[in-house]
Amino acid sequence: MTTGPTAGFPLPLRNALAELTIAALDHAEARAALGWLADTTGEPASPDLRPLLAACHLVEADGLLLDVHRPHAERVRAHAARALRAATAFVAPTADGAIAAAVARAIALWNERLFFEVHEVLEAEWKRTSGAERQALQGVIQIAVALHHHAHGNPRGARTLMREGRERLAACARALPVLDVPALLDATTPWEDALASGTAPPADPPRVAPR
Repeated sequence: MTTGPTAGFPLPLRNALAELTIAALDHAEARAALGWLADTTGEPASPDLRPLLAACHLVEADGLLLDVHRPHAERVRAHAARALRAATAFVAPTADGAIAAAVARAIALWNERLFFEVHEVLEAEWKRTSGAERQALQGVIQIAVALHHHAHGNPRGARTLMREGRERLAACARALPVLDVPALLDATTPWEDALASGTAPPADPPRVAPR
């Protein structure tokens, strides 16, 4: 599913951080790697973390950030801190099924404004499902990507995807019983209105919650 271009980190760095962030929802080693990224002051990563960080193309063999990433070190630290908070906040769902698991991961990521990672975890399930569930997942993804576009200075993309995503999700609201869809639709109404009129949306993106 194409949702438009993304901005912010260079794509290899964005993808590397997303891979580590999503892994950290389930794995202590990935959380430890995020902790190093969030707190590093230029010291190399410990030897036990280097293989994972190197596999994600984040560090050299000596445990230091790749040269190409170093200009973004401050933003990497901030992103890693948010990712670590998301991993700490993640609660495994009580409902069974792959969609419930993906939505639970998306909630933890969303509430730390990690909207690209939300896209990644939900799109994996979107590709495997069909019918109303597929449409509802696509609606949530489009809203998340709209918020991503807004954060990176793309109001046109944000406006279009917010409108389309909310319309799609509203039409299939009952297809995602593990997500509080009515609350998400209510919280994004002022966002759609502001983006449509070219005015400033609310200061903080809406949060999401399970049902």
